[in-house]
Amino acid sequence: MAGLMKFTLLFCLSIVRMSALNIFPEKFKLAERSKSVTLTCRTDKDNIKWRLDDSIQPISETEFEKLNGRDLTVINLQEDLTGNYTCWSDTGLEDYTYLLLDKSKEVTAFNINCTAETFSCSQKIKCAWTSEEFTDFRLRNTRDDGDWVSQSVDGDFFLPHSTNSYSEESERLLITGEAVSTCCYMKTDYSFYLRDVVKPADPGISICSIENEGSDEQIIELEVKPPSTWPQPHSFFPLKHEIEYEIRHNGELKTEEREEGSKIKVKGSITKLRVRCRDLLLLSQWSEWSKWKNVPKRKKRGCNKEAHSKPCNKKKSKQKTRQKNWKRLNWAF
Repeated sequence: MAGLMKFTLLFCLSIVRMSALNIFPEKFKLAERSKSVTLTCRTDKDNIKWRLDDSIQPISETEFEKLNGRDLTVINLQEDLTGNYTCWSDTGLEDYTYLLLDKSKEVTAFNINCTAETFSCSQKIKCAWTSEEFTDFRLRNTRDDGDWVSQSVDGDFFLPHSTNSYSEESERLLITGEAVSTCCYMKTDYSFYLRDVVKPADPGISICSIENEGSDEQIIELEVKPPSTWPQPHSFFPLKHEIEYEIRHNGELKTEEREEGSKIKVKGSITKLRVRCRDLLLLSQWSEWSKWKNVPKRKKRGCNKEAHSKPCNKKKSKQKTRQKNWKRLNWAF
């Protein structure tokens, strides 16, 4: 029974044609162009025949393929000599190996892009990698000795990491990527500091009040809420905001950048607005825009009733915030 199960497994693996290779084979061997490579059949049988892909004809010795017992040596490897090599005995299939042309040194252009919504390890790094030449990809966080990660349904990779958002980032992340196609393989590395790829999620926005509604002197008070994935305390990780709004009279779009915190006032006759954010101190990438928020004709006060319920020592609070932010800013240098 065990022998039958082994044969069935090997047979299923071996019948996958290289033209249909859209996942990483469990067993493969690499060689660079024009190099020689030896494949060994893992079996105790002596009378072995080799086949390539789904051909029923055994491989005969040529100037490019040399047979020696359980070994097959492929000479001067090119694309037409790659594929799924299987070895057979008188009783059936014994072993298989995918032979791929290693083009890691030939391919100079690659496009791995990574972003992180926060500095914290509670959220995974999101990476994308595509290429017209290769059909399947996988990535791993080599710095943290992570496992290989395959693409999600949307085509992205989500890699865990161990970066601590409250301490200085002293070691760069190292992302290793591998890709395969019908004939070929490539490997590449992408190194970066997490702080250099931070891209916050889009913030929340609500309208607190509207004064002088409908006039050119209209004043809209907004509350911008940090993304739920953004690290806390927010005074230690301040955000810069950019507001885009549409002028009621002519449909013109205008933008303003603000740094004063979560409460923002915008002046003018406005029909709708949206906001995006980025880290104030390290100048991260901008987040995506929030959804457009229509400005109602009338809005009562009361965005945050608890905001003024307790007095605070503003001078002391600002001094502590400056000290925290100065410490964070030094991390980047």
